[in-house]
Amino acid sequence: KESTLGVENPGYTDVRRIAALNKVGTKSLKLDEKGLIVGSQLKGCDMVFVTPSHQSPTTVTMPLQRRQKLLELADKNNFLIIEDDYESETSFNHEHTPALKSLDRSGRVLYAGSFSKILAPGLRLGYLVAPKAVIKEALALRRLMVRHPPSNNQRAIALFIQRGYYDALAAKVNKSYEQRWSIMAEALSTHLPESTTPPTFGGSSYWLQGPVELDANKLLELSKQHSLILEPGDIHFSGSNKPKNFFRLGYSSISSDKIEPGIKLLSELIDKV
Repeated sequence: KESTLGVENPGYTDVRRIAALNKVGTKSLKLDEKGLIVGSQLKGCDMVFVTPSHQSPTTVTMPLQRRQKLLELADKNNFLIIEDDYESETSFNHEHTPALKSLDRSGRVLYAGSFSKILAPGLRLGYLVAPKAVIKEALALRRLMVRHPPSNNQRAIALFIQRGYYDALAAKVNKSYEQRWSIMAEALSTHLPESTTPPTFGGSSYWLQGPVELDANKLLELSKQHSLILEPGDIHFSGSNKPKNFFRLGYSSISSDKIEPGIKLLSELIDKV
């Protein structure tokens, strides 16, 4: 029997591609304002891939009650949960919600993360918290694929964390992101008031819904002519009838003083597409 992986829709597009390469079936799972909808749609899934800290790409944070319900359903329906702790470090809601893995009492959650957002994507270093048997198989598979990441990089990052530098850097990044997040929120409420639904609780981007007739790919081509970059959202959806009016705006690599003028320009360009 072919295994079935439940994937959020919209969601992390490479998960669907990885599943296809490994001949694993996928099932698109709907979201609401609290993230993944936990209920009957999870029936038939052998595994569920979820981004509860900041749903990718919508940035929605799954509340504690729904996380507990998801774990209960995993026990009842006998499926595994792959928890991608996406952008958990960049949270501006100071009451942090526990990771699914920390609530897991049945060993059903495989918890994965990386150092890409806070340190550097080029390091290609991440981590997995899982039962010993899973870790053993993962190590064997990684050895066949890439041997292992450079040992000196692993050692350097371990010392960086051990001596408290990682926590200090994460706090600094968080403070900077929160300032830009706030500036962008104000700019969006002024120039594109119906494009996004507050609040979001962190991350490094905003997920926007433009007018129904908007094609975000055409908007990208026009905006690039004005040195403004956005990410069309259709790649995050599964199925053949993908909505084209969603897009994502990042603020992690832009000066604070450029955010409001950029949003103002974007609102003008949307009217011209």
